[in-house]
Amino acid sequence: MVLVPEGEFFFGITDTQLGELYRNPDFVQTFRTEYRELPGGYQSLPNYYIDVFPVTNELYRKFLRDSGYRRQPPLMDSQIWGRPDQPVVAVDWRDAIAYAEWAGKRLPSEREWEKAARGTDQRLFPWGNELIETNCNCAEVGLDCTTPVGSFAASASPYGVHDMAGNVWEMTTDHWEDESFAMRGGCYLTYLRFCRVTARWAPSPEELAEGASWLGFRCVYDPQQSPDGSPQDERPAQAE
Repeated sequence: MVLVPEGEFFFGITDTQLGELYRNPDFVQTFRTEYRELPGGYQSLPNYYIDVFPVTNELYRKFLRDSGYRRQPPLMDSQIWGRPDQPVVAVDWRDAIAYAEWAGKRLPSEREWEKAARGTDQRLFPWGNELIETNCNCAEVGLDCTTPVGSFAASASPYGVHDMAGNVWEMTTDHWEDESFAMRGGCYLTYLRFCRVTARWAPSPEELAEGASWLGFRCVYDPQQSPDGSPQDERPAQAE
């Protein structure tokens, strides 16, 4: 895990940024209503740790062995999706929460996820604002499957957090609508412009039931505070 220090950051995206990104000001309303992109503004968060990589099949198998949790993701034994160093997929929020509790962690909020992905400026991708298709596992790359975590070093955020653009969409604890939750980051099927750090989407119940090959997760951890207010490095053993 890596520490994301407390302080302000820019959360969301401005109308100007959306219009410039898609070269069409009419798209702004579409992304505000259909994709529910959040307007930009500064917010503040306390210290927290976040996983450097999405949870892998190897780590999830350890969780299944040690916890006795019964539901194994249906794609875990697949030759395409089941390599030890690939992100675990075909999980749902119940599975991810169970893993996080076992590991002594929790799932991130959208704000925590986004700050870890972009740092404290208004960049739209972990590496900056440039549209560089080869920086992450997005649709333009054409791999049509997940890659081992950390395969795209250029996708690392200012804090050194990898795979926050492309590869797999990642779960958060914020609601999309009704009982569904928002996911972040895009995936191997997502075009680069929608792999940006502000993009939001949610899977349908049918997609979750079928086992989405493009949905994974990572965890965060709340550090203990020392008397002077600085975070103490007391991460759970499973985070090492």
